[in-house]
Amino acid sequence: MAKILQNKRATSKDVAREAGVSQSTVSRVFNNSGISVSDTKKQRILEIAERLGYRPSQIARSLNSQSTKIIGFVISEFESEFYMRVLSLFTKKLQKAGYLVMIFNLYDDLGVEKNLKTALEYQVAGLVITSATLSSPLVEGCLRYKTPVFLFNRISDGLNVNTVCCDNIDGGKTIANYLIDRGHKKLVYISGEEKSSTNRDRKKGFVEQSKSRGLSEVTVLPGNYKYEAGFAAAETLIKNNIEFDGVFCAADAMALGFIDYIKYKTKLRIPEDISIIGFDGIPLNNEIHYPLTTFKQPMERMVDKTIEGLLNKIENFTTDSVHYLFYGQIVVRGSVADRNKK
Repeated sequence: MAKILQNKRATSKDVAREAGVSQSTVSRVFNNSGISVSDTKKQRILEIAERLGYRPSQIARSLNSQSTKIIGFVISEFESEFYMRVLSLFTKKLQKAGYLVMIFNLYDDLGVEKNLKTALEYQVAGLVITSATLSSPLVEGCLRYKTPVFLFNRISDGLNVNTVCCDNIDGGKTIANYLIDRGHKKLVYISGEEKSSTNRDRKKGFVEQSKSRGLSEVTVLPGNYKYEAGFAAAETLIKNNIEFDGVFCAADAMALGFIDYIKYKTKLRIPEDISIIGFDGIPLNNEIHYPLTTFKQPMERMVDKTIEGLLNKIENFTTDSVHYLFYGQIVVRGSVADRNKK
């Protein structure tokens, strides 16, 4: 009996040697290639493989066949509950479709090229990108390798890349109307990441609609979609004595930070003195203490459409890009007052 070192991973060669068969026969057993192997021989190979601890390499098999069942998922916002829920949905739904997800952690936009190069080297079947700025050469590289790319919750800014996104301009307009219809006259917008299309469009819709409704000015403060930015924005408003009665935070996480500053650092009340509305519609674990009214993105429908489009492109690749736009809705909880009733 061949002796396998305990600290060495068993290979198909080891299994073949002990079973007295060729390595190609072992491969046929595990790859279900359709080439027949007798039941007796197959059972012996499987028993030896189990005893030796041999497991076939999915990546190696994929590289040999130049086809993988792996989807690359490029993400940087691991602190975002919204994107963690998105990632969870993608993983579960793609697994049901027979695909695995390989996560590429993006620290900044400078890492996009490196991550995409690595993904293409692994010959991923497709790519989903949630938080990155793509250049034309990067898109052209993916097209050259016939690797479909979908931007999730982003728009392409003229690039030939597939997109699935919430209509953020409409969301901004809807929120402006919601606050103004309830008597708010001094509005504030707390920004998301400056370069992101989501922030740009939410701001555009909110500010332009507010002005079209007769408000002369909207105060805009910087942010980054994170809790700390909302907390800091509230501090800036209070310490600089800026008058405001309605606040739109570009993400729920920032809205929660804003609420905490008002609750624990001031004597103001929400919504009696200040109304606040968020964006994303993430479920809250503690709605009693954080009854945040928010604009809910149709997350699951967006994920489903991305997967549908991605699998279609994998099966029938074309260079023509597709674009899907979804409308969200306001979820009323209790952080916005109707000032017309005072």
